[in-house]
Amino acid sequence: MARDFLNLTTALTVAAVCACTVLLTGDVAFTAGLSRGPQLPSHLSGSSSLVRSPFASAHETLGTKGVLCYGMGFGVLMALGRGLLSQVRVSRQATSDIAVQDKADVTDKIAYLKDIPRTIVEKDALELILKNTPKDQWENPPEDSYLYTVKAYAEMYGPGKATKMGWWDYYRMKIELPDTTRLESERELQEIEEWEKLMMEGKIPFAVPGPSGYWFTGFVTQWKGKEPFAGDQVITLTENGLFAKQFLSNMAFYREGLKPWQRGLEIGMAHGYFLIGPFTSLGPLRNTPEAATVGLLCGCAIVGIVSIGGLLFGSTIKPTRFDKEGDKPAAGFIEMINWHAIGGLGGAGFAHALITVFGSG
Repeated sequence: MARDFLNLTTALTVAAVCACTVLLTGDVAFTAGLSRGPQLPSHLSGSSSLVRSPFASAHETLGTKGVLCYGMGFGVLMALGRGLLSQVRVSRQATSDIAVQDKADVTDKIAYLKDIPRTIVEKDALELILKNTPKDQWENPPEDSYLYTVKAYAEMYGPGKATKMGWWDYYRMKIELPDTTRLESERELQEIEEWEKLMMEGKIPFAVPGPSGYWFTGFVTQWKGKEPFAGDQVITLTENGLFAKQFLSNMAFYREGLKPWQRGLEIGMAHGYFLIGPFTSLGPLRNTPEAATVGLLCGCAIVGIVSIGGLLFGSTIKPTRFDKEGDKPAAGFIEMINWHAIGGLGGAGFAHALITVFGSG
């Protein structure tokens, strides 16, 4: 440090003296080469003297000792500046060392942070997790934090504890701890923690699929109900959106004010009408005159199979959604299925008639 200080100040002092000597004198060794050359015309010699007059007056005012003092003062100022920079660096290093020492003291006082095996968490990963967790929570971290997972496994496995870990515990450990090798900053770890907290609360950011991934819209949807493990409380835009609710409520099965036979007839006609199309256009006999007839027979067969399945369901499960007061259990549902068969055969026959009359043949 002292050698660098002396070298720097000496070099700056000599450079300042040389520069001032070159500018303020015209006949010393530093400017001997500059004084040679073609002479100026007589009518321009006056202007040249005017140009040199400020330097000459400055030289007469300062003198050789003044120039030397100027160079020494310049060097002293540079040395002071370098000294201040060195002090700032030393203070920063001392602050960093104090912080590291404080962190080491805190970790030494916490039992589970001593000698954590690398199989549980790497050193750099542990440091990143500790930076992201307040110090007052290190001893008893929150259950939804990464440090809690580290504590749970460190208290179970390690020197003087269990040495064999089951495959399920190892899998859960790797899933619950972040992959710090792919994290570039502490902010990314915080974003992952916030994402997992939202997932645990039953919320998920709403994203729109794009050409190279997903575009997050900034909205958060509540997809889980009050009971975390109740599947019937799952909330989605398809089920709970306004458009989806109106669309489903207008279907024949859910529409209010219809009788069971009306529901069955409408559902059967709609299904029977479009069922014969694939068999007619894509079946093995699609290029023959009997294609429409084969499609009709296949559609009627499917309607019959579905109707039989519906009757078996109504006889065993006995749904009471469409029952009236005083009816037997599943009376309304069975009535709907019977009319579903009639509507399905009618819809298939109507589609066959259209194909036969208006088909290209």
